[in-house]
Amino acid sequence: MSEHPVRNLTVVNAVVHQPGGRFSRDPMGVVVEDGVITFVGEAEQARARTPEGAPVVDAGGRYLMPGLIESHGHPGMYARLAMKADCRPSVTPRASDVVNAIREAAREAEAGEWVSGWGYDEHRMDGPGPTRADLDEAAPDHPVFLKRTCAHMALVNSAALVRMGITGDTPDPAGGCIVRDENGEATGLLQEKAMSMADLPEESADDLLAGMRVALDDFAAWGITTVHDMSSGPLEVGAYQRLHAAEELTTRFRPWYFALRQGDFPGSFDEVIGAGIRSGFGNDMVRIQGLKFVLDGSVGGRTAAVEEPFEGADSRGILYYDTPDVAPMVARALSSGLRVAIHGIGDRAVTQALDLIEGAGREVAAKDEDRDGAYEQAVTTRRHRVEHCTLPQEDDLRRLVASRIIAASSTAFVYELGDSYINNLGQERMNRAYPMRTFLDRGITAPSNSDFPVTTANPWFGIYACVTRTSVSGRVADTVQNITVAEALDAYTTEAAKASFEEDRLGRIAEGFLGDLVLLDRNPFDVSESELKDIVSELTVCDGRIVHRGRV
Repeated sequence: MSEHPVRNLTVVNAVVHQPGGRFSRDPMGVVVEDGVITFVGEAEQARARTPEGAPVVDAGGRYLMPGLIESHGHPGMYARLAMKADCRPSVTPRASDVVNAIREAAREAEAGEWVSGWGYDEHRMDGPGPTRADLDEAAPDHPVFLKRTCAHMALVNSAALVRMGITGDTPDPAGGCIVRDENGEATGLLQEKAMSMADLPEESADDLLAGMRVALDDFAAWGITTVHDMSSGPLEVGAYQRLHAAEELTTRFRPWYFALRQGDFPGSFDEVIGAGIRSGFGNDMVRIQGLKFVLDGSVGGRTAAVEEPFEGADSRGILYYDTPDVAPMVARALSSGLRVAIHGIGDRAVTQALDLIEGAGREVAAKDEDRDGAYEQAVTTRRHRVEHCTLPQEDDLRRLVASRIIAASSTAFVYELGDSYINNLGQERMNRAYPMRTFLDRGITAPSNSDFPVTTANPWFGIYACVTRTSVSGRVADTVQNITVAEALDAYTTEAAKASFEEDRLGRIAEGFLGDLVLLDRNPFDVSESELKDIVSELTVCDGRIVHRGRV
C-alpha cells in the first residue's frame, strides 16, 4: 500500500458559504485536520492553526462551498457505461452517428458477441431517433443492445431479437412491453422488464473497478464529494471497499441495494436480508442506507405510471407490480432495520410508493403492543424516500408531510429532459412536476438530484433547473415551481445531508463537520441565473484531501 494520503488542508481568503445564503463577503480561512474541519474564521488565524506540512490554498476571494451531495445516482451504471459505445445526443446527434458508433464498437467485439451502447434520446436528436434497421446496418452479425438515456427502455437489432427468441407470438413479460408495429412485428424497442430478456454478459469486478476510477475523477471535477448509489449490488459495494482499502476512494458513497432484479440490475433482496445488513452500517466513506424498489418507468419513454394518458396518446404507462405482490418485501425490509427508497415517477406510482411504506409500517406495528410508537419507529423517524416523486397529488403531499418521507426530487431532469416532459405531460402537469416550490413550502425534505447517467451528474445543471425551470433548448417548463439560488444550493448540501441522517456531519462548512470543500470559479449569488449552469469547481476536497485541482 502506498503512503497514507494527507488529510490536512487550509484554505484562506475564501468567501465561505453558509446555509440559506447567509454568508459574509469578508474572506475567511478554513482548517481541516485528519479529515475534519477544526476551524472557520479569520484567515491569519487559520494560517496559524495549520498543521505542519499541510498545504495552504489561497482562494483569492473565490466562493467556498461544502462538498456537493448527489442524492440519487448510479455510479456502477456510470462506470459500466464508460466502457460502452457512447450514444448520447451530444456525441451522436443523428441516427447516422449512432450507426457509426455501434459499427465501431462491433469492430472490436468477437463474432456473435453482444455490442452495447447507451444514452440515446430521440427527443434531443437532429431528425428521428435510431431504429432497429439502423442497428441492423451498424452490426448485422452481432446482437446489439442500445439503452435509452432514461434506462427504462432499450433498442435492439434483429440479431438480438433472434437471440432472445422474440417472435410475433412472444407475450409481454410482467411489468414490461415488447413494442410492436401495426403488423404485430417487434420494432426492437423493449420497455421496462422486457429488457431483462436479453442475456447480456456480466462485467467482472476488475472491469467495474476500472470504470469506477473514471467515475471518481468525473465526480471530483464536478465538485461532488458524496453520492447516494441507488442501484448498488455486491459488485458495487465490493468496488467501494477495494478502493477504500487502497486509499483511492475520493468520493463518499451511500449505497442503496437494488432490491428486485430489473434489466441489467441484479436484485439483492435475499442477500441483504439474509446477511443481516441494517441501515447505517459502515463508516464515513461507505455507509449502507437501505433497499431500493422500482415501481414504474420514465416520462420521456412514456412508461411512467400516470393517472391520465400521456399527451396525444391512450397510454398511462406501466406499473410494475400489484401492491400485494411487493408489500411483504417492503414490510420485511422495515422489520429488518432497513430504510426503503421507492422509485415513483407517475402519480399512480407515487401513490403506490406511499401505500407500500405506510402499509409496511402498519404491518410491522401490528405486532407491537404500542402500535403508535412502533409505527413512528418504523416509518416517521426513518426518513424513507420516494425517488423522483415527479407528480405527487394533493393527498400524496399530505402523506409525505405526515410520515416525514423524503421526496428525492430529480429536478435536474427539467434541464436535459424538459422538452420531452413538456411534450408528454402538457402544461397543467408540468406545473406540478418535480414541485420543489411546493415541497419546500410544505416542509417536505426534498434534495435535488440528477439520476446520473440518465442526465449529467454536474450539480450546476440541476441547480440551474431548480431556479429557472428551463430546458436545454431554452423552453420554460413552468413558472410555478421555481426556487431561489439559496434554496437550490441547500438542496445539494444541507437538505441532501438529511437523506443519510448526516446533517450534523455533512453539507456545511463548520467546525466538527467532515472536510469536504468545493472552491468555485465564481460566486453563485453574483451571477445571472443563466450563468449558474456554467459554474465550475476550481478545487475539490474530500476527507481533507485535494481530489481535483483547476486554476488555483
